[in-house]
Amino acid sequence: MSKRSWYVFLTLCALIVISGIVYDAYQSKASFKELLLDHLKESEKIIEMNVGKNRFRSDESLTKITDQATIDRFMDSLSEIKLRKSDVWNYDNDEYEIRLYTSNYRTFGVFFYGPDHIRIYNSAVRHKRYGWTYRIVNDFDRSVLEGLLK
Repeated sequence: MSKRSWYVFLTLCALIVISGIVYDAYQSKASFKELLLDHLKESEKIIEMNVGKNRFRSDESLTKITDQATIDRFMDSLSEIKLRKSDVWNYDNDEYEIRLYTSNYRTFGVFFYGPDHIRIYNSAVRHKRYGWTYRIVNDFDRSVLEGLLK
């Protein structure tokens, strides 16, 4: 091979590697709105929430919420959460499990782990992003979660 052919080959390899890195960085960012709220159809709304705390501990509590104003306030508080894929989290703090039921019989799950980690489940979509745990990268007031259990 000529010297020019090697340069072209190495340039193509570098472009492939760089595009892979950029794509991976793009995929590791998400938002609560993108993962959950954007999947609700216009005619579909969340009609019930079940909120549980410390599911695997003896002090577990479960609250069923059907008041639409409370559900809307809670969803609005979550809509601005920005997320980044995370491989490490701990279960040292209180854990919250929120099951959301829609008018079209779909289920979403939102699991809060530790002080700033979250996992989102969508019963209708089997995308790899729903198997990831995310770290919340902007401010989020966890007292909103505690307020649901009162």
